[in-house]
Amino acid sequence: MLRAVALAALALAGLAAWDARPADRIVGGPAAPVSIPLPGAPAPFTGEKGGCTATDPTGTGGCLTAPTAWMLGQVTAAFGAQPATCWSEHAWNPGSDHPAGRACDFFPGPAGEFATGTDLAEGWATAEWLRRHADALEVRYVIWQGRIWVDSRPHLGWAPYDGGGVYDPTDAVGGHFDHVHVSMRR
Repeated sequence: MLRAVALAALALAGLAAWDARPADRIVGGPAAPVSIPLPGAPAPFTGEKGGCTATDPTGTGGCLTAPTAWMLGQVTAAFGAQPATCWSEHAWNPGSDHPAGRACDFFPGPAGEFATGTDLAEGWATAEWLRRHADALEVRYVIWQGRIWVDSRPHLGWAPYDGGGVYDPTDAVGGHFDHVHVSMRR
């Protein structure tokens, strides 16, 4: 399978060439000139875009918006089942999209630990696939490995993430080094 074989070979050294690579591939940095096919594009979301109405299947007991539930299913279809959590109260960050059912976190490796090796490659594959298909998926922004991509600022590419004044961007969790965060438009 793609994740078990091809992604194990990917060790990213930098992000300089990321936005210049072909649309269907992940290309490593200068120290890892690896080209790996990404899963195909999802069909665009066409459902209702109402509030937090779908049950969160990640076991949080909360709800998701229809686009968030659909995106979660598309990521699972593209990459297979991976640990994820979506709805959360996030009392420490009232501006978070998690309590509104508009965000999910995907964990390619252990929570609270800096991703390395295959976990790092799998996280980049998920993050990059979400970025490349942001319009079809209704993605507003993606955070991974101390970097953020925002749909309203695509010219910035994977920009440095500063924690938004809430999180420590050098921490494994706060800098999103252990999980790919995706926030939805609705």
